[in-house]
Amino acid sequence: MLKFFKKAETYKGICSVRGFAPTDCARENGRRVSTFDAYLKPILRSRRKLHVVKYAQVDRILFKGKTATGVLYTRHGKELKVRASKEVIVSAGSFGTPFLLFKSGIAPLGLLHKTKISPITYLPVGQNLQDHPGLELGPFTVDHPSYFSNLWSNLTTEEFEKYIKSDKEAILSGIQPKAQAFIVSSAAKERAEHDWPNLELFIIRLNYDPINPSSDIPTNEFYVGMFVGRPEYRKMNFGSVTLDTAAYLRGAKEIERLAKINYKFLQSKQDYSVLLDAIQTCLRILNTKAFQKIGTKLKPNRKCAKEHPFKSNEYWRCVVETTGRNWDHTSGTCRMGHGSSDKNAVVDSKLKIIGLARIRVVDASIIPQITNANIYAAVVALTEKASEDIIQDHEISFIRMSNMFGNRDNITKPFFVS
Repeated sequence: MLKFFKKAETYKGICSVRGFAPTDCARENGRRVSTFDAYLKPILRSRRKLHVVKYAQVDRILFKGKTATGVLYTRHGKELKVRASKEVIVSAGSFGTPFLLFKSGIAPLGLLHKTKISPITYLPVGQNLQDHPGLELGPFTVDHPSYFSNLWSNLTTEEFEKYIKSDKEAILSGIQPKAQAFIVSSAAKERAEHDWPNLELFIIRLNYDPINPSSDIPTNEFYVGMFVGRPEYRKMNFGSVTLDTAAYLRGAKEIERLAKINYKFLQSKQDYSVLLDAIQTCLRILNTKAFQKIGTKLKPNRKCAKEHPFKSNEYWRCVVETTGRNWDHTSGTCRMGHGSSDKNAVVDSKLKIIGLARIRVVDASIIPQITNANIYAAVVALTEKASEDIIQDHEISFIRMSNMFGNRDNITKPFFVS
């Protein structure tokens, strides 16, 4: 991993990045590349021992004592079991993984007692929920829609042909935020963290109004997304996701009906002030000659403008409270720690669930403290590390794998970032 880490250093600069840049995303030849596209799709038909079951919902993990033996799942209304010859790897995400563990008897003591689920072990599953608090500021308008590469107005035969031919410059190859900025807030500067940004800003060209999704948005509008990279609540009391015990006892199975989520955003006055600082930074950027040349203007938030003078401190506080959101960087609900001596940990450094055998968690839920930016690259890195640990734990030599699957590059083929 070191050579890749060093390469990233030369690509992105040492330690911290400040300022403005195009956004990075997983793309190859002008097309978005998901982890499914990069890792799983190329080997779906070539791996003899890989079986992907569609339309299946895992209900719980099966145990014999403290050892995981398989999973129980439902497919097309039928309840089925599959046995694990080596181990069970849970990768259901920062919400899905806790709920699967809850229903399998791995949860805090109080939760298992209330739901009458047979306990396997007591661990702080669902605690330590983290995400980036932020908002979408806007809408901003410009003089003419031609300043934006809008999906619907550019959905032509010519552009579609460019996309099919993997043209990196095609409009359809870039429907995502294309500009971002990493900013050091006033609060960070007061802590002498002048070279450590804690704010991310990015321009969003939306095809819908986040305040009123059912409305038709004019084609000359955009928003600025922003979030706090190092929220102060990390030092205080993290959020949590837990099971609605009453709904569970009534027979609810869908996570949407069972989830009780509390991010505990903006409990810190500093997080509040950092977001207000982000708003002022954004306004200064959009008041520059470059943006004023194209007639950039901010439209008032109707609700807040009715209650407070436009752009007053009270107005901006109202904007934060009414439009604030998370950024789907959910992590931390099965925290990695130092093993059985760490009362806040669910998994150890090998991502094995503490106190249990033949089961580990490999997804964003194991991240102890949220990253200072988007979590995508961090999740890919931790899964790469986990794959190496799994190979070592089961003593599968590279020679043996090469005989089974081909050369080493076919085992974990990387994707490209452009």
